[in-house]
Amino acid sequence: MSPIGIHSVRSHMGRSINRTLRSHGLELRRVVPGQQASFAETALPIIERHRLQSAADIATIKARYSTPTFGRCRVWDLIERLACCVDPTDRRLYLASQQMHVLQMISKMEADGTATPEMVLMAMIHDLGKLLLLTGEDPANVTSVNAPVGEWAAGSGLDNCLLQWSHDEFAYQRFKDLIPEDLAWLLRYHSIESATAVPLMDAQDLQRYERLLKPFVHYDHATKTPFQLPNVSLRSYRDIIEDAFPDPIDF
Repeated sequence: MSPIGIHSVRSHMGRSINRTLRSHGLELRRVVPGQQASFAETALPIIERHRLQSAADIATIKARYSTPTFGRCRVWDLIERLACCVDPTDRRLYLASQQMHVLQMISKMEADGTATPEMVLMAMIHDLGKLLLLTGEDPANVTSVNAPVGEWAAGSGLDNCLLQWSHDEFAYQRFKDLIPEDLAWLLRYHSIESATAVPLMDAQDLQRYERLLKPFVHYDHATKTPFQLPNVSLRSYRDIIEDAFPDPIDF
């Protein structure tokens, strides 16, 4: 085969590989020396800005998102948009999309026999608040773990405390009246910093923490990798979303 022929075959193979990766919410990127350091240099200032959120900052952000940002949307359409969404601070995913993260979670749930409709539903919607990354919002207000802001008495109950604002709170405000109360609690607090938040939990928080949050966080955190394709298809779970949200929602 001539050099030109070899080049054509390689180009065709490259396009085919890219199409396959895109169908899974991935894309092929060239890795250059120093890229990992650049990623860390980008992520750390974002995490630090999030850590420094004040009560005044949180009040401002809450006011900004007190009304729908994306308008009336079908939840399925929002989930599909996660393929365009990348968390710039998540060094475990390392620029893989949030849709890839969802599929990795569900793949592991299926392997463990824990892929109940509730668990799959929460895997699919838990990071929808990160779609704010597509709007130009400061990633510091969208990503990272959430710790309490200010001093609160032990056992106060998380709903009575002020926590840093991020994608969890945005999604909670959109879904809290559309899903069971326990699942709404899980959506709101799935990114808490356990070391500082658990002492503030009341009895109901602690029960939900043990029953819901701990198992969910296992799949949320332990499944993240940019190097493994999931073995499930997103569309296989569309019925779960359509049954839970048959009508568009204000998002």
